[in-house]
Amino acid sequence: MFGMKTDRLHICIFGAEQSIHTRRWVLGLRGLGHQVNLITLKKDSENDIGGIDLGASNKLSYLTKIPTLRSIVGKLMPDIFHAHYASSYGFLASYVSHPRKVVSVWGNDIVDFPRNNFIARDIVKRALKAPKRITATSEFLKSAVQEFGWNTPSVSVIPFGIDLGQFQYCERPQANTVKIGIAKSLLPKYGVDILIRAFAEICKAREDVVLLIAGKGKYEDNYRALVRHLGLDEKVKFVGFLAHEKIPQFLATIDIFAMPSISDESFGVAALEATATGLPVVASRVGGVPEVVVDGATGFLVERGDISQLAQAILGLAQQPDLRRKMGQTGRKFVEERYRWEDNLQAMIDLYLQMMA
Repeated sequence: MFGMKTDRLHICIFGAEQSIHTRRWVLGLRGLGHQVNLITLKKDSENDIGGIDLGASNKLSYLTKIPTLRSIVGKLMPDIFHAHYASSYGFLASYVSHPRKVVSVWGNDIVDFPRNNFIARDIVKRALKAPKRITATSEFLKSAVQEFGWNTPSVSVIPFGIDLGQFQYCERPQANTVKIGIAKSLLPKYGVDILIRAFAEICKAREDVVLLIAGKGKYEDNYRALVRHLGLDEKVKFVGFLAHEKIPQFLATIDIFAMPSISDESFGVAALEATATGLPVVASRVGGVPEVVVDGATGFLVERGDISQLAQAILGLAQQPDLRRKMGQTGRKFVEERYRWEDNLQAMIDLYLQMMA
């Protein structure tokens, strides 16, 4: 028999150990005294948090792990069985019988993957019909689930909150150079090339600006070539990949955070992390980003792919240090009130307890 009602829960998380978000949920729940088992398709040796490894060598082997997954969950008999990411873990979880099953959608699994083909659509459709409850990180993702018209259970919006101890507010002293920064994978969907072109326009109006690009990806050579073509070698610096714990240090060195994505961002964690440190954010009006960037208050929203709008918004902030400071202060308060990690963690626990009632 699966667990009875108790304030100390036994939770089985089924998700990717290599994801910082999965590890945060597991460690956060454990830190509050709950018993948490992690089952993962393949362990992350560099970030091992004691998960159970199914040993899936590639995606083709996923289905072969279903009997093992069923057996493990049957032996553990957790109060809650919670799968993270619908198109993989959520789909496999649909083959496991459990009375209190939760599936969390994260973004690409519900926004992009189902549109690939009818097989992908059916995979996600099955994943979303199986659980008792679904969680999404934003209202945008909640709508994405509901817009498919599937007969899904109720959807709770529980964001990936921000650790305000890690992402601390800091004042940026007025310096001779205004630093614009981005921290994203170097892929087209994040609009890095658009930012570089916008930065070229900014440089025509001001000389006291630099652009710092943190991240890695297969398009890095393309972006470096674009920088050279535009004659920006002296003003653009590629910082390279930064581990998550290094991001706060990077954010503390810049004055404006840019997020010019051209695809629908599911939530906008990067924007919130920047906002928490007191940075104004200039971002594309896509997906769930308008939920985390308050246009005119914590930053500016621009239309996706609009180089001129992006340049003008960043330039306006570069020219007004007082506005940057005001937006930074407003932004920090916004995150404190709505996106504290502890509050979001408690919201997940409250959901679990409702299911146990």
